[in-house]
Amino acid sequence: MEPQTQDTQLFQLQVDASTSNSLRSAASWGKILGILGIIFGVLFIIIGIMVRSAMTTALNEYNDYPGYRGSTSGMASFGMAIYIVMGIMTIIGSIFVLNFGNKAAAALRTNDNIMLGSSLNNLRNYFAFWGVLMIIGLLLTIIGMAGGAMTSF
Repeated sequence: MEPQTQDTQLFQLQVDASTSNSLRSAASWGKILGILGIIFGVLFIIIGIMVRSAMTTALNEYNDYPGYRGSTSGMASFGMAIYIVMGIMTIIGSIFVLNFGNKAAAALRTNDNIMLGSSLNNLRNYFAFWGVLMIIGLLLTIIGMAGGAMTSF
């Protein structure tokens, strides 16, 4: 009687027709999401540049009023930076899911287990990237809410 470990069982996994169809469909959707995500990321960056230009123009009009002490370039740059960071984050996540889609489709076409593993690593990276960003976003939201609650007393 030979004890089977989890590692040997994993190497015996086979991709049947149903699983292949599901992976092929996931790969297609991964490609679509990757391409659209890259487009959205580039649009975020372009919008960021446009926001800076619009804010600078609009805020410069307020400089004519006495008592205005705002930093127009600082506010405009901050708005642009937010959009650029959002664009870069979207592009990075989209590259992971696009790589998954491309590699999974190629692996299924050529029956290449190594490439299939590489595609799943890209999918893992996609989920890890967005998971970490969601945790950071949740923490910042909680900190913001706590700060808002402290100032209202």
